[in-house]
Amino acid sequence: MTNALSTEVTPLENNRVRLSVAVPEDLVRRCTQETIRGLARNMRVPGFRPGKAPGNVVVQRLGKEYVAQKTVEDHMSHWYSDALDAGGIDPIDEPEIDFEGPPESGPLTFTATVQVRPKATLGDYKGIEVGKGEPAVPEGAVDTEIARLREQASRLEAVERPAATGDFVTIDFDGRVGGTAVENGSGRDYLLEIGGRGVMPGFDQHIVGLEAGGSVTFAVEYSEEDQRPALAGKTVEYAVTVKRVQQKVLPPLDDALAAQVSEFDTIGELEADIRRRALDAATADVEELYRRTVLDAVTNAATVDTPEIMVRRRVNEILHETAHRLPKGVTLEAYIQVLGKTPEQIVEELQPDAEMSIRRELVVEAVAEAEGIVVTDEDVEAQIRGDAEASDQEPERLLAEVRRQGAFETIRADIVRARTVTFLVDAAVPISIEQAQAKEKLWTPESKEPQVEAAKLWKPGDPEPEPKPKPKPRSKKTT
Repeated sequence: MTNALSTEVTPLENNRVRLSVAVPEDLVRRCTQETIRGLARNMRVPGFRPGKAPGNVVVQRLGKEYVAQKTVEDHMSHWYSDALDAGGIDPIDEPEIDFEGPPESGPLTFTATVQVRPKATLGDYKGIEVGKGEPAVPEGAVDTEIARLREQASRLEAVERPAATGDFVTIDFDGRVGGTAVENGSGRDYLLEIGGRGVMPGFDQHIVGLEAGGSVTFAVEYSEEDQRPALAGKTVEYAVTVKRVQQKVLPPLDDALAAQVSEFDTIGELEADIRRRALDAATADVEELYRRTVLDAVTNAATVDTPEIMVRRRVNEILHETAHRLPKGVTLEAYIQVLGKTPEQIVEELQPDAEMSIRRELVVEAVAEAEGIVVTDEDVEAQIRGDAEASDQEPERLLAEVRRQGAFETIRADIVRARTVTFLVDAAVPISIEQAQAKEKLWTPESKEPQVEAAKLWKPGDPEPEPKPKPKPRSKKTT
């Protein structure tokens, strides 16, 4: 007895293929028995316990034609999926199934016509010259970080003078609308930075000039769009009493500061470490931009077809990811509305980035095939075990879970892509930005960076590829 389907693949135009599939008779017979058992579970037949009617009785009551058609409906998706695997086909759209009907005997045959991932026609991809900048510490970066550390080590000191912008005041306040207390509109011993971020507009300006013990009453109007229902569209009258005024005192820029905020003993050592870390970050930025530029140069040198359905699905992936990154309670629709755009406008704006990301992906796949870049099962297992150890998980348990979820091959593809991009970067020839500008290359310091990060296309853990579409059988006739 055999379970193997016979699958013949015929290439067609426009990135389409036709699969001619023959399902062995013994497999059809076993699938039919499985369908009959499923039908029996939902049948009540006089003389038999519920769900226990014999198969021949089920067929007699429902008819051979119905059982045969139900068998095809139950199992066609599995047969189609097995045929895809046997033919090594990666579909990007729903198939068109042509099926003559269940035969009286012999194998069951059908054809499936489906659009597949296109293959890029590569141009030059080795030895290409690409502009690469020189890493440099941004001007003022060290001073900015030192200032941040001084802020972090600052202290508050009480002063006997009127409050000014930049001071911290401890206040009691009560808010009322028409004499009625506002929900969550009162506070005691509340520390407020005058002019600080997050302070309600129109609130702290009334406190400037008050000393400890001073009081003030003022009104604040809230817009109709305010997210707090108790305040939206309301005019709230606040009564505020200042209990203490404090000013921020920054520590001197000396060795004591270095010892307080770092593991270094002197301010000179601290500044040197800040400069080193800033240079490391700048170097990483230069390398990442060079990597993207190489990938875009190779992509633009290739001929790539990007089917509309792939672009549409990639746009949907971007929108789905954006929705998951929004703050809790904020819907994608509300976010788009805040941007002042329609969903159709957002989709149109995302299409160029989605198309470019697909072009990069297809080009990398073509390079991997051309260079014979493969990843073994051992490579994938090593990656999974490494990820497990990094996340403090049990390696063998994670490996079993990855296999159970069917993600093993997805991780293999991710590793192939990562290695291929590394190959392309290593094969490129870096030249100065000035040389690249002179040769009218792809990148200059003033040009806009790609909006879709190429790095997201290759990392394990990114969204899985489109699932194999389930077929919708289209019978020409029923026997």
